[in-house]
Amino acid sequence: MKKKIATIFLAAASIALLAGCQKQYEVANYQGEIAEGETKSDYNKELFYRNDKQTGLADPFVLDNTEVDGYYYMYGTEGSLFCYRSQNLMDWEPVGNALDNYFFNEDGTRSEDLKSTWQDIWAPEVVYDAETEDYYMFFSATPVEDTTVVAGNGVEEGTPTRQLMVAKSKYPYKEFEVVNFRDSKSCGAENVHTYSESRFPHYFAKYLMLDPAEYIAFSKANGRDDAGVGYGGYTTAIDPHPYVDEDGTKYLFWVDNLDQDRLCGVKMDNWLKPDWSTAKALTYTHYYTVDDWKAAQEGGNVPLVTYENETNHTNEGPVITKHNGKYYLTFSVNDYWDSSYQLGQAVSDNILGPYRKLTEAEGGLLLSGGVAGSQDISGTGHHSFVTLGDKMYVIYHRHNNFTAAGTARNHAIDEIKWITVKDKDGNDLEVMYTNGPTCTVQPKLEAYSDYKNIALEAAVSGSSDASYLNDDLLSIYKYGDTTFMEYIKETTISETTTFSFDFEEARAVRAVMIYNSKNENACFRNISKVEFVCEENGKEVIRCIEDMEFSTEYYRANDLDDSIYYVIPGAAAYAEFNELNVKSIKVTVEVPEGQPSVGISEIRILGQ
Repeated sequence: MKKKIATIFLAAASIALLAGCQKQYEVANYQGEIAEGETKSDYNKELFYRNDKQTGLADPFVLDNTEVDGYYYMYGTEGSLFCYRSQNLMDWEPVGNALDNYFFNEDGTRSEDLKSTWQDIWAPEVVYDAETEDYYMFFSATPVEDTTVVAGNGVEEGTPTRQLMVAKSKYPYKEFEVVNFRDSKSCGAENVHTYSESRFPHYFAKYLMLDPAEYIAFSKANGRDDAGVGYGGYTTAIDPHPYVDEDGTKYLFWVDNLDQDRLCGVKMDNWLKPDWSTAKALTYTHYYTVDDWKAAQEGGNVPLVTYENETNHTNEGPVITKHNGKYYLTFSVNDYWDSSYQLGQAVSDNILGPYRKLTEAEGGLLLSGGVAGSQDISGTGHHSFVTLGDKMYVIYHRHNNFTAAGTARNHAIDEIKWITVKDKDGNDLEVMYTNGPTCTVQPKLEAYSDYKNIALEAAVSGSSDASYLNDDLLSIYKYGDTTFMEYIKETTISETTTFSFDFEEARAVRAVMIYNSKNENACFRNISKVEFVCEENGKEVIRCIEDMEFSTEYYRANDLDDSIYYVIPGAAAYAEFNELNVKSIKVTVEVPEGQPSVGISEIRILGQ
């Protein structure tokens, strides 16, 4: 029978005399349980979360609207820009199609008058403007071909694919109206597009967020190649990313010329009007810098980005983050339907560049199921970030099925850490590192939990490298760059070792998590003992857990010799229990017979 979380709480502690000089009392605990017919363990949602499939969203973008109505809203590529909402970023409920009133008439039939976003509706992002009290939704879509227009005699060929559009509403999840840039009532008199209608007579031109004449000129000046593309005069544009800098200046970033991708950015006079004099190409596929790309066009021999497939031309899903005076441009590379879809990062001192993609030795590869050696997660791509207090999280999508990959995707969330590395010139540089991708039980997001990881506040001892046990960095990548992975270390032991976590004063503790090695030949299958030195009624009492198991859910073993041939990256043995008033925790780890060593990535103590 499946054990219910509600029944996990302790009764009176059993008073069993265990080995040692001092009487120890066994702690009743729960370590997860896999019900018959299930593949994943049950867990207590008051303490933990897991990246289970919830929304089916690809290209997830999260709007933090909590100061307005207490909700986060998540939008993505599902049908016609479906929207979900959550109060804690872990539990989501559907809200509906944010553009329903645009796509359909009152009787439910498709609108023929406003048909410009009929297909390929991708990657929406929403920004709230406090001055106008409007929500602006940026997205890309492919208009239905305008068969009434004949190309030639100065008329641009009318089969555009994937164009940027924008809709606005007074609400974050409904009643969005697509902006008409030839109608001053819709876009504002200062934002009316001035292109020649004799050149762009197509019905959809007025809905294009980027003035087609201005955009074509910009794209051609920055290397647009029409050869084999077949999109005619119009230039493709996808994955818009609105961003407001600290001084309030607005910017828009997007992907230019799909299939020969470059990431671009422009300063906005307002959310509907780019300042084209500031527009720049920020990255080119395969090249670390724009200057490298220019040198290559002139026949120069320049290094190529190692984590971008040479036969693929994808840089997409741009996101800007500012940290300690520098700007970080994160983006997806390779094909979204392939397991190698992953995130990279570039850095600049200025928001519109020049940017330099970081090498793998510098942490340039930000999120990758493949480099993690995962047999459970693939296609970790298109993303957004949310900051809660001093915690930063990445929301991204991955494939529903690791083996099949393809277009079926769902969202996930993991924590971002900032670490200092040496850049290519030997200087200190802060870069993002992801404690993920994970598909295993993890601590509930701290902002919405009664408990946090207090191991970070403890003095830890037991070995010369015990400090890696509470550095807050999960060892994930099995195949990462060896130089970079020196920054993300495990604590390694070759004999039975007891690690001690000591607090200045007693703390309320509710759970313990001990993260396994990412390397199959250095794994543990159980933790022999966890001892809690407690303060109870003015006395010191020792309570303990024996044999904390590493769940069989998290590894696979050979049938013949029972040796582990695969372990899920980022997995932990864990135990939860009734609250203990703890002054010190001692964790004893044994090295299995015949195994040279054991690696421990991290130990987390959930307490107050």
